Order: sequence, then structure tokens, then C-alpha cells
Amino acid sequence: MSHSVCIFEDKRFSNFFPLSLSQPVFDLRVGFQTFRSRLEDEFPSETVQLLCRDYLAPLTKLRLPDRAVNEAPIGDTLFLNGRLLCFQGELKEVLDGLADNNIAVKGGYVVAARLQEKQAQAFAEYIGKRISEDTISQMCDELRDLSRGGEPPAQKAPPEIRSNRAEVGTYEDVHALGQDSVEEKVPVELSKLVKKHDIRIVEMPEARLLSFPWQMIEFNPDVITDDFHRLPFRGLSEESVIYPGVQLVVEENIVIGESVVIKPGAVLDASNGPIAIGDRSLIMPNVSIVGPVSIGNDNIIRTGAKILGGTSTGTVCRIGGEVEGTIVGSYSNKQHDGFIGHSYIGEWVNIGAASNNSDLKNNYSPVRMWNAGRMKSTGRQFMGLLMGDHTKTGINTLFNTGTVVGFNCNIFSAEMPDRFVPSYSWGHGAELTEYDLTKAMQTAEIVMERRKVKFDTAHREIFERIHELSSRCARNI
Repeated sequence: MSHSVCIFEDKRFSNFFPLSLSQPVFDLRVGFQTFRSRLEDEFPSETVQLLCRDYLAPLTKLRLPDRAVNEAPIGDTLFLNGRLLCFQGELKEVLDGLADNNIAVKGGYVVAARLQEKQAQAFAEYIGKRISEDTISQMCDELRDLSRGGEPPAQKAPPEIRSNRAEVGTYEDVHALGQDSVEEKVPVELSKLVKKHDIRIVEMPEARLLSFPWQMIEFNPDVITDDFHRLPFRGLSEESVIYPGVQLVVEENIVIGESVVIKPGAVLDASNGPIAIGDRSLIMPNVSIVGPVSIGNDNIIRTGAKILGGTSTGTVCRIGGEVEGTIVGSYSNKQHDGFIGHSYIGEWVNIGAASNNSDLKNNYSPVRMWNAGRMKSTGRQFMGLLMGDHTKTGINTLFNTGTVVGFNCNIFSAEMPDRFVPSYSWGHGAELTEYDLTKAMQTAEIVMERRKVKFDTAHREIFERIHELSSRCARNI
């Protein structure tokens, strides 16, 4: 049967805080684009619906006016988890093994589902409950307990149950008694739903569901390469201007979009991976770009910049200094000298001149990082900075290895802040106060107007809601 397509968030949205505070997990960036747009590319002729947290729906509708957001499915529907990452050909393999009225799971989490209309509507209601206000309230209670030195309810379960539960900080309520049946390994409400509606659950252990932000950084070089091979064309657009003195190394691995300008002295070295330069971008003199790298549309790469492997940027970014292994969200600026490495920088961020982060510990041990209220080992030797949307740093700001900075912070001075900086923080080092909400929105409005983007009611509601959530969570997001 034919299906419409529904891309949904699940209960692990909190694992991607602070990046997912202001946008659905499926709209986080990896490679050339977002989780959502990579999945949508597989279904160019299908109607696409989106399911996300209710407070994110107005802004999601504003950004994607042609998508149905948080509406009941109409007709037979193919559901796809918004944090599903597939390389070329993999999604077809996943779906070829999924029959009608089947739900595929991995580790208790839904990967994909093919459902007829009645079952699809029931499943959408189930997903809605998993990301509902009640779930967010539960999350806030648990984070508030953690901030006071307590443990979330999931960690108070008996040891024999706790050992089988989902990982710390995921707020998961799966059956966890080691039963052989797949149905015994999924959330209680999903088990009830499949029995009521005669749906079959199948396991899909080969699916790649990303669970933590640092996985996006780890996979980014491979995703850039995969996205490059999906492009319908290669080479240089006729409308681009490549000045004499530009060096293109392994030119067959380089794509340059329309109306791109590359000034003398620039070196694009695709020996170790492809390079893609988006439409209307400007590469200023003496820039070095070493693939795999993706530069988005309408970027300016400043004179002397060093853009190293595993880096990708969104649209309308300004990038300078040294950047390595980093994802930069749209409308963000890192224009000046300074190093940002193995990091994820959100949207509408401005990083001051000579700001730096560490991405390697002096003892070379795996980096630990704040995640859903706890410090967790990333298992990575190189891991830098996670920075939420609309955050700003002053000149000479320094960040330690594995630092997480929340939504809409203003951080300055060379004194390193703690490795977790709550949303709406203002100040330097350990001397942080709460950033006034009204002033924060006034600044955001000015910043967005400079890029000809209106600070809409939907943006205001996001700022207010995240401020409220930060207070409810005892400033632990």
C-alpha cells in the first residue's frame, strides 16, 4: 500500500538538550542538511507530516509552511523516527523488511512503522503522549531532583530492573525483565497499543538511531561524504567566479554552487574527502579548506580561515579562524581568529574574537559531558563544545573540553565557565547570573533583523517557554 510519510520526535529529545530546546531533534544538522531533510529526500513525491513537542509546533510551521505539523494522519502512513540516520541505500533496506501494520524497534525505541489509517492515528496519539506536556513535566521534576543531588525515579528501580533499562537520563519506561518476547522490551503503552490494534512488533538492530549530540559530530565526516555522492552533479557551476591563484586539489571531489566567488590564494584540498560550497557563498583570499567539508548557501569564509575535515555549516554563516570537525547552525557567526573543534554550534550564535575551546584532555582520556542532567562519558577522545541557539560569547572567551552551554547565554572573559552553563546565563567564569528574558528577546530581535528575519510571535513564544522550562528544571537545562 502507498503511504504518506510522518517524521516524529521521540522521548529521547532531552538527550539532545540544549540543541533540541528550541527545535525538534529531526531539525538538527548533520552533513549538508538536517535529519528531516535527509529522510524527506528519500520520498520526493510523498506528503510529509511532522510530529514534535507542542511548544515547538508554531515555529516549525513558520519555518516549514508546506508541512503538516502535529496533525492527525490521514490514510496509510509510514512513520520514521527523526533521529534515524541512514546512508545511501540503507533506508530502502530498512523499509523492505517492514511489512504493513508492523512497527520496527531497536532497544525499545520505535525506528519505523507502516500502519493503516486507524492504527496510524492510534500510533500518532501514542507518540504525542511520549513528547507531551506531561512528559516534559516529568523531565523537569527529574532534572530538578538531580540538581539537588537526588536521583531520577528510573534510577531508584531495583538493580535487576535498572540494569536492563535504557541509559541514564533518558526517562524511559520500558519493560525490562529480560523476557524473550519483543513486546516485553518496549514501553508499556506501546505494548498495549499493539495488542489492541493487532500490530506486530519486529526488532531492527541494524538501524542507526543516534542518541547523543556527540554522535552527530562523530558521524559528520561520513555524512558529508554520503551527501556528496547523492548530488546530481559534480564540478563548478558556470555562474561561479574562481579567481586566478585558486588551487583545487582533486577537483573531481569538489562541488561549487551557483554564484560562488573564490578569491586568490584559496586552497580547496579534497584529497581526504569531498568539498561542497553552497550557492552565493564567498571564499575570501588565502582560505584553506580541507575535506570532507560542506559550506552552506550564502556563507562568507573570512580571509585566512582554516576549515578542516568534518566541518559543515548551515545557511548565512560567517566563519573565520580555525574550525575542525564542527557543525555550525544557520545564521551563526564565528568570524575571527580562534579555534573551535569537534563541536556543535547552534543557530543565531555569535562567537567573539579570539574565543577558543579545548577538544582534547591533557591526559588524552575519554571526554565526559553533561547530558540530561548528568555527566556522562562520551567515549570520545576528541570532544569540544555544545552551544545552544542564540548564545553569544565575548572576545577571548575560553571553554574547557566537553563544555555544554545552554540556550541564549551571554558568556565573556578568559576565565573558563563550568563545563555546564545553564540556559539564560549571563556572566563569566563561575560568576553567572540569570539573563533577563526581556533583554534577551530584544537582542535576538536586533540580531535577526540584521539578517532580514523577523522576530515573530513564534520566536517570542519559544524564548518564553524555554525560560519557563529552565526555571522549572532548577536551571538544569
